[in-house]
Amino acid sequence: MIDAAIVLVFLGACLALGARARREDGGEGWILAGRTLTLPVFVATLVPTFYGGVLGIGEFTWSAGLSNWTVMALPYYVFAGLYAVLLAGRVRVTPGLTIPDHLESAYGRRMALLGALLVFLLASPADELLMAGTLLGHMTGLPTAAASALAGAFALALIWRGGLRADAAANRLQFVVMFLGFALVIPFAWHAVGSPLEMARKLPAGHLSWTGGLSWPQLIGWWLIAVWTIVDPSFHQRCAAAESPAVARKGILISIAFWALFDLMTTTAGLYARVAQPVLGNPTLAFPLLADSVMPPVARGLFIAGVSASLFAALQGTAMIAAACLGKGRLRAGLVATMLLSFVLSRAVPSVVGLWYAVGSAVIPGLLLPMLGVYLPALRVPGGWAAASSAAGWLVSLSWVAVARVKGEAPFGVEPMFPGLLVSGALWAAGYFSSRRTVTAAPRSTPHALQ
Repeated sequence: MIDAAIVLVFLGACLALGARARREDGGEGWILAGRTLTLPVFVATLVPTFYGGVLGIGEFTWSAGLSNWTVMALPYYVFAGLYAVLLAGRVRVTPGLTIPDHLESAYGRRMALLGALLVFLLASPADELLMAGTLLGHMTGLPTAAASALAGAFALALIWRGGLRADAAANRLQFVVMFLGFALVIPFAWHAVGSPLEMARKLPAGHLSWTGGLSWPQLIGWWLIAVWTIVDPSFHQRCAAAESPAVARKGILISIAFWALFDLMTTTAGLYARVAQPVLGNPTLAFPLLADSVMPPVARGLFIAGVSASLFAALQGTAMIAAACLGKGRLRAGLVATMLLSFVLSRAVPSVVGLWYAVGSAVIPGLLLPMLGVYLPALRVPGGWAAASSAAGWLVSLSWVAVARVKGEAPFGVEPMFPGLLVSGALWAAGYFSSRRTVTAAPRSTPHALQ
């Protein structure tokens, strides 16, 4: 009971911090906090928001061991670093509030509407809602559906008034508590299970393998899903909201260091969870059940608060972004619609890792090339080609995901993202070379005609 009280006090403090933020009614204030994020605030809001899948990390580590770092950590550092160097500053200086705004400026209205749909699907907080519902249900005994509804209501209440300003205010506390929680659980696990070396000897065979039993196509598929970073709406929003391009670039690089530290803590905790709880009906609960088995009251409550910190940070942030995709003039109505749709999706795919893989595999092929073209103009194609490439990549990968779910395996053993990227890339290349031939074939003006 005292553990639940600690978590509720923590969530109440986050809600109070959000409520103190200035009310925002305009798009730039609500979506981008007036482009005023300083470096410390930028890092404090990006780190927990982008690390919202903490229960999914526990699920993956419990199931596949050390390969969590291979597929859930390292590739994201690589692509986040590329984003910082190549794109962060460009995002900050490009006019527009959202990714669809930037797509419309580069390719026209049709691509903007398609991009809004894809960004909405990518930003939809279905996985965070599922994790939050799972965690609250474990604490309170409520059914997951009811607990998810409560989590969604909390996120709505926090960002309803102030948007990103309210979100960032709560993120500062969430940033501290997420690290504190995992700093507490590891010493208790060490005492209960043994040193990391002793724990390693008790793990199932293959859990210390860098591949975790995954095939090379699966490993490559997970690395491609890390391209999510390049099209991630949270990265875009924070970079656009930074007070300068330098803050955006430095903020991501500093965030990578914090993510690396947190990954070390969560992977270690996930391995301890496998030893402490070798049989689990629901691996998504690996972290809470580890705390149940090795931590006393109060400490356990602080750890669960730490787990909920990044989880609710991501729920708040992604709900806000998804709502903006539904229309900047109807932001709060968009928030309600976002939560309802995310609730339905979380019930349809009740696995955090499954949601990541399905959504990432289907959506990234439709967004990757158009997004790169926005910030790297030399890669752009005409709007019609961009929309065709995007739609084809998305629909092909979506169909592949659907067939894989029905059959229980990917067609021909090929992961869903590969065919989508291949088709999208082929159409993009056709549009690129077609537009270049048109420019080359255009008649050149004579000096007389220019006078």
